[in-house]
Amino acid sequence: MTEPKSRMLDLGSGRPRLELQDAGSGPPLFFLHGAGGVAWDGALGQLAKHFHVYAPSLPGFGKSPSEGLELIEDALELWQLGFDVMEALGLDKPLLVGESFGGWIAAEMAALRPKEVGKLALLAPVGVWRDESPVVDLFGLTIGELLPFLFHDMKSKAALDMSQLTTLMSDKDDRTQAQIDQLIGIFLGFRTAAKFLFPVPDTGLERRLWRIRVPTLVLWGAQDRLIAPSYAELIAKRVKNAQVVLIERCGHLLMAEQPEASAKEIQRFAGV
Repeated sequence: MTEPKSRMLDLGSGRPRLELQDAGSGPPLFFLHGAGGVAWDGALGQLAKHFHVYAPSLPGFGKSPSEGLELIEDALELWQLGFDVMEALGLDKPLLVGESFGGWIAAEMAALRPKEVGKLALLAPVGVWRDESPVVDLFGLTIGELLPFLFHDMKSKAALDMSQLTTLMSDKDDRTQAQIDQLIGIFLGFRTAAKFLFPVPDTGLERRLWRIRVPTLVLWGAQDRLIAPSYAELIAKRVKNAQVVLIERCGHLLMAEQPEASAKEIQRFAGV
């Protein structure tokens, strides 16, 4: 796996300071993470073998100060923040990849300013709703309760690694400082996601999908229990140049549970 470099990105006065991790060489790939933050031990490490991967952490995630969230007034400013980071990095029409929460942001960015995106890969994005297939309430469950909705195989390495977090939620006073910091990071990250997605994850994205004009990959886990795979076709039908790929034996967190397959599909789509 290609190890990333980490640095703080200063966007100027009155703007959030964000942690940026990047690695690899080749065409630029701009990655927007989900509610779990940036993880390099999955598909990102694979992609960095073929792309120069840039992965900023939103306020409250990673080393990005949570105070930066106060500088983002609404969803529009959140989408614009993505372009601010692209501009600061000098990225010209990158491959824009977003997973779950980040997939929603990526879709909105491509709808808002399509000429600034090269290609778009949406990995099980939130933001669309159907009453007959309701999205599971991400914020109404504990981590232990949420796990079966995130993974197809609860014995997979990614699922087992995440299940260890549930042991940190006990009442025992035996947690290390590193574990306490990890818990705080989880809660701060969820606070950021909740600001824009709570209480109902219907963001109105569906009304804007037609504005996306760049080639788009809609990638979904075939056994996703958090957001039904049927949403993939729903999204693709409203995007002019979209293709759908379902990854078998995979739940919601594609890049963690099936990193090789996810990276392979993104690489194929990009033609790299």
